[in-house]
Amino acid sequence: MLEAAFLTGSYIVMSAGLSVTVARFSPSIGPRLRHLFTGAAPLAAVLATKLDGKPSVAIDSYDLLAAGGLLAAGIATSIGVTRFVAARGGDARRLPSS
Repeated sequence: MLEAAFLTGSYIVMSAGLSVTVARFSPSIGPRLRHLFTGAAPLAAVLATKLDGKPSVAIDSYDLLAAGGLLAAGIATSIGVTRFVAARGGDARRLPSS
């Protein structure tokens, strides 16, 4: 139980850090793409620890369920963090859409 709480907490911290960094230093990325990126990027690190030097690994349904929960927590964290941290330059620095 403690491992799951530590994993969830560290995932939320990674997602919040990425969200703040992307919001502050890359204002041309829209909010939906930013939330998706910062919510899903730490998942690669979590699933890479499952490999642990093995050539292949089997991921069962519980791993996929946990990954979905972590993804939802990461996206929710990203949305919550960006309410407190404004993007540098705001919409004035956005790239024009075609």
